[in-house]
Amino acid sequence: MNNRDHFEKEGLSQTNQSEEKFFQQWHRFIADHGFIWKGILSRYDGEGRLTEVLNSTRKFTPASDASEIEHYLCFINRDDPSKVIEKQWTLEKCAPGIVHPVNPESTTMFSSYLSGVMSRPRRENDVNYAEIYLNEGNRRVSTVIAYHPDSSEETNNRCVLAKISLFREVKQEESSFPWSEEKIEITTREYPLVQVINSSMLRFGTFDEIPVSNDAVDWSEEGRLIFDFPDGISLNVPKTLEPGDETHLILSWRYSPERIKRAIAQFSDDSRGPDLITQECMIL
Repeated sequence: MNNRDHFEKEGLSQTNQSEEKFFQQWHRFIADHGFIWKGILSRYDGEGRLTEVLNSTRKFTPASDASEIEHYLCFINRDDPSKVIEKQWTLEKCAPGIVHPVNPESTTMFSSYLSGVMSRPRRENDVNYAEIYLNEGNRRVSTVIAYHPDSSEETNNRCVLAKISLFREVKQEESSFPWSEEKIEITTREYPLVQVINSSMLRFGTFDEIPVSNDAVDWSEEGRLIFDFPDGISLNVPKTLEPGDETHLILSWRYSPERIKRAIAQFSDDSRGPDLITQECMIL
């Protein structure tokens, strides 16, 4: 039995049917993310200009009974190592969702395909954001996408892309650092043709995970922005968020020469958080 199976089965044996899916989320979180991670945080503005680079240390430390998790973060500015930011929170196991410590209105959910999303229902005239996660082996990537209210006149309460944060992390136990130290400004590269070989959707609120059709997304859809980061990581997002519109945010990661993994945060309306679609793709 692997680490994930141990945590999930142990947690489920202690809950009733109505709590089962949430506690499966909680123990999946521990099994997939409950480690010490070393990495790089790169911050960009809404135009894709690099604004800051930080070395990061993240620790998820579960209690012995898995009732809570201590989450510690440390950032060290690469240009000025004297600038250090440390943060620490306690996450508690309590339904109906895993509450994000930065904002109690936000919840996080994780699929069985090593992907996740943190968000909340969209708000008019407010900051709107989501964080999307992908894991593969001992590596972890995530992007925080933030939209701010448009300050121009007569914009119908729309929000515009304002900030992007890219995390590239690896478990501390790894002897080698897998992430490139190349220039990390955003570049443009040709996106390969892919065949989707597996797709699933994790439903917001119910945590039902269901198979969906293996349809490839239109990567060059009009009205969207594409940001190509180092290490095969790309982000495909709309330029603006309009009230009530259906939309989706796509994190794509070419984690091996032959495979791409995608996590898609799909917003259907403003009354609920996004569903999460995970796709495993083979490069043609």
